[in-house]
Amino acid sequence: MHLSMNPITFLSQIQQMGDPRTRDYPLVVNPFFVFPLILGYLYFVKVAGPRWMKDREPFDIINIVRLYNLGMVAVNARFLYILLKTTYLPGGRYSLWCQGITGYMDEELTQYYKDGWFFVAVRYVDFLDTVFFVLRKKFRQITHLHVIHHTIVAANVWFWTLFAPEGHVAFSLALNVFVHIIMYSYYFLATLGPGVQKYLWWKKRS
Repeated sequence: MHLSMNPITFLSQIQQMGDPRTRDYPLVVNPFFVFPLILGYLYFVKVAGPRWMKDREPFDIINIVRLYNLGMVAVNARFLYILLKTTYLPGGRYSLWCQGITGYMDEELTQYYKDGWFFVAVRYVDFLDTVFFVLRKKFRQITHLHVIHHTIVAANVWFWTLFAPEGHVAFSLALNVFVHIIMYSYYFLATLGPGVQKYLWWKKRS
């Protein structure tokens, strides 16, 4: 395929090169949504947000944060179940050692692909935990590693959902979702005050 130098045509060609089972899904089809969102996130958490909060008191949004963390545990757990049921659990069709792209599109995989766009959306919603850090003036928690992690994960899930939504990447996807379940469970527990925090021995005070 001859790639066009016109940016709009070029992005359309990239989309058409994607997996036909996922390339038309919301949040996957249009790179014009993905990358401006990532750039907007970086600008807010590193520049605009801290500048805006400089002379303001931290927002008291602890209950919103708790609800958010519990919600993220639930949606990640749901997707992990759907993913594993279709792939690595008994009755699935994937090998842990070397799983190629099958090209299948049966009823179970249709559900898996439909939830693929949902997973992309959840990884964009991950940006909110950094936004909450800004609004609560927890700037020490907005580390370079934290921001780089969110940026790379958001770009990766868009890329892999568009071009390789199945195959051995599913194993990495399952690990990613599992880690997010642990992470958001920890975040929730850490908001419950000193009575619970003393048992989170790995927590750094901020």
